[in-house]
Amino acid sequence: MNRFQLLRLGLFQLAAGAVSVIFLGVVNRVMRVELGIDLFTVSVLVGGGHYLGALVAIPFGHYSDSHTVFGYRRSVYALSGAILTALILAASPFVVTWLAQNQTPINFSLAFLFFLLEGISTFVAGTAYLSLITDLTSEKERGGATGVVWTLLMVGIIFTGISTGFILKTYSFNSFLTLTLIGAGLGVALAVIALLNQEGRAAQAASPSRKAHDLKRSLQLMIRSSQARWFAGFLLLGMFSFFMQDAVLEPFGGEVFAMGVAETARFNAYLGVGVILGMVLGGAWLIPRFGKPIITAIGCGLMTIAFGLLAVAALSVKANLLSVAITALGFGSGLFTVGGVALMMDMTSSQQTGLFVGAWTLVQAVAKGPAAIAGGAIQSSLLMLGLTAAQAYSAVFIVEAIGITLSIFFLSRVGVKMFKQEVESLGSVLAQVVD
Repeated sequence: MNRFQLLRLGLFQLAAGAVSVIFLGVVNRVMRVELGIDLFTVSVLVGGGHYLGALVAIPFGHYSDSHTVFGYRRSVYALSGAILTALILAASPFVVTWLAQNQTPINFSLAFLFFLLEGISTFVAGTAYLSLITDLTSEKERGGATGVVWTLLMVGIIFTGISTGFILKTYSFNSFLTLTLIGAGLGVALAVIALLNQEGRAAQAASPSRKAHDLKRSLQLMIRSSQARWFAGFLLLGMFSFFMQDAVLEPFGGEVFAMGVAETARFNAYLGVGVILGMVLGGAWLIPRFGKPIITAIGCGLMTIAFGLLAVAALSVKANLLSVAITALGFGSGLFTVGGVALMMDMTSSQQTGLFVGAWTLVQAVAKGPAAIAGGAIQSSLLMLGLTAAQAYSAVFIVEAIGITLSIFFLSRVGVKMFKQEVESLGSVLAQVVD
């Protein structure tokens, strides 16, 4: 894959980053602050609906392996998911305003289905997109490709975060609608530019008589593969441990160091700079020289050290450690992301790319969904037991450090070559049983 083709493909992730900021950041804030809907309800509707949509990842991934649309196996699905997500985004101001004015159990159920549809369309698009990258790249190319594509994701997130401040400087329904319409329009336009003529027409799909057996057999293969289980455990534990900080980092700065909103908002800048540096250096230079497993493990090690520094900063109330620790956390997570996603693409088989990508996508969603809730729950529980705020936050960071350290052990048990040999061997055995 040449660099121009890769950069163009990365525009899809840039759009995905922009849309995610509006959906998971702006929409839920408007629902709570401007429209007065209960925070727990907002979390269940927006976050719950979004992450529950990941349940489609495995069956859809398998479906895309065996069904083409106009001869295309991935790009039409990715574009369709992106278009549906954009339409839902454009409609969201009307839906949440209607819900705020008509808060009944039936209406909450309908709103949940609305956000669930957003989750389904997002994960359909994402699974097809990652499968497409896997199809178009070799194992050697995936580290660099992942670095470029995920850097553009971060660019989309940062750019949208800044732009939102100008469009929604003073809230009104019209400004809210303007933001979602711009986001939806750009999302579709960038998706079309990114995917156009990237994929060649696929060969004939599998025969219908084999599809039900293929899915059952493929799920059995995934469950029986020890390498797949170790890798799933690594993703689950690593991502869960990292994302526990999502809900506690800024409150930590406010409670322990008495920082204002503007000061704690800088935490996102420190984290973002670190993430981009980690992704760019990891994808372009480190992974080609040292390999994906080593760089991913180094990223985990840096995150462990960073969480340790945050725990020390909390207990010693040393504010000068925060910028260093948070930037290091971002850099480590950048290496972890670029290495882990590239490994995720390697941990597939040529005949079942979509199925395995769907599985790893589901594991990530299962990890990220409850992680923020867990971080807040641990901190609140420790406060109730009599610990100070500094001690409670420090304990959360220590738990995260322990979780990341354990994930390195899981990663050490994973081998791509061994996985492929295991999948081939198990596939042959299961095929004989089914036949």
